[in-house]
Amino acid sequence: MIRFHLDKRVKLNFYDQIKGQLLSAIYCGKIEEGERLPSIRELSEDLGVNYKTIRRIYLKLAEENYLKLVRGSGAFLKKRTGRDTYRQMRRSAIFRLLGEVSEKAKGLGLSSEKFGRLYTAYSTGTIDRRLRLAVVDHEEEAYIFSRELKMRTGAEVFPVPLSEPDADQSRILAESDYLLTTSWHMEEVGELARKFNREVIEIKPSHEIYTEILEAARHQNIAIVIQDERTMHASWDIFMNLYHPTTTKKFWIAPIDREDLVEKIIDEADLIFVSPMCWDEMRKRTPADKELKTYENFISESTIDYLKELQLLG
Repeated sequence: MIRFHLDKRVKLNFYDQIKGQLLSAIYCGKIEEGERLPSIRELSEDLGVNYKTIRRIYLKLAEENYLKLVRGSGAFLKKRTGRDTYRQMRRSAIFRLLGEVSEKAKGLGLSSEKFGRLYTAYSTGTIDRRLRLAVVDHEEEAYIFSRELKMRTGAEVFPVPLSEPDADQSRILAESDYLLTTSWHMEEVGELARKFNREVIEIKPSHEIYTEILEAARHQNIAIVIQDERTMHASWDIFMNLYHPTTTKKFWIAPIDREDLVEKIIDEADLIFVSPMCWDEMRKRTPADKELKTYENFISESTIDYLKELQLLG
């Protein structure tokens, strides 16, 4: 039985992910010659992917001589004879890959030695130079974004509150490679960056957390508890515009110091999303049978990838 892993965060679409994982399973011997694969409908329903997408994959693999499609019976891995084995095909595929990558690297002016070092650093995360980043925002957002950036990029990251910096904060800003903030504060952080002769990088949000909460909110009473009322602007705009017209379920966004509202949330919400900065306090205050969830990965893949590029390539 092949286990597929589909990831919405990667740049490959589902067609390429599924086809690639099928080919990998074939090359690695996870599917035996003559073995029946799941039907198009079975695989479509199991993965939650459009029927036509799976059908295109099977037709393409049949065209490439991997599968035999038998009407009324299903799809079968074709049997190979002589030198035309899957082991040989895998070797050939790897050899072609090495040739293609080498040519592309050469076209970009990279020697084999330098490309080898870069690939090792990229694949293992053993990067010699770590970026030094300052996240300038309201305290809660600066803390949350800094924690995520450090975890996902390995850079040195420092939260700096959005106010007139003191001596220690000024030193952090002066020694940072880049200042980061959200679109709501680009103008004021831009002025700060000019003062310290630094470039500002916009932190673009990931939409997955909003999608997750919206989906849950269609069927449950949902609340979001945060520490700082000033960080509500993005969530409030998004949820009032996107959420409110779609359901009759109750929805709250509240700072944790609003005792009356938090008590109402604890009493009536089915699921409570909690800022990492409020997690310990909310866990103490909330009955064990009440579902709490903290949210992670606020930052888009494009922002993370850009920072990794800067860290790897300068």
